[in-house]
Amino acid sequence: MKNTIIKDAITLFLITLIAGLALGGVHEMTLEPIAKAQEEAANVTYREVFPEMTSVQETDELDALVESVQADAANWGYGKVSIDGAMEALDASGNKLGYIVNASSKEGYGGTVQISTGIDADGKLTGLGFLSISETPGLGMRAKEPEFRDQFAGKDASGELALIKTGGANEKQIDAISGASYTSGAVTNALNAAIHFVNNYVS
Repeated sequence: MKNTIIKDAITLFLITLIAGLALGGVHEMTLEPIAKAQEEAANVTYREVFPEMTSVQETDELDALVESVQADAANWGYGKVSIDGAMEALDASGNKLGYIVNASSKEGYGGTVQISTGIDADGKLTGLGFLSISETPGLGMRAKEPEFRDQFAGKDASGELALIKTGGANEKQIDAISGASYTSGAVTNALNAAIHFVNNYVS
């Protein structure tokens, strides 16, 4: 009986060990393809938010600035926001056209909303894209539709943008999504955090 128990224990241990090693191997094998897919998805978003650019360039200076503001971003007046990344937007000759900034707000209806936006050398927004959003279908997810998203290109990024619910937004205002105030607010707060970062830390 004792020998049987020991044998069963050894067998179970070996099965668990082999299964663990196999799962670990599969995990390692999928890390690189997943990372490449995420990078390509991000690059697609960058091209959407800054159509004139040809490539992006990360710099040590921008990386250091992003890291330096993490503790302060929540005190900027835009709620629970963070700056997640920043890079230069370049043309085909390598000339800097402006910046792409990734920012998040934790106050969406479904949780964190992560946006990407471009700000050109003239202080105008070049567009808005989403890196992560899990809002209510038919309501908050309408943020990805052209009716809402397309209004950002060309807006004045010299200061914060105001969210309005009456329609007819000017270049310093954003029309909210009807029935999705949390999502509209989260997007606008993340966007204003990105604007604040460029105006106060980069420019």
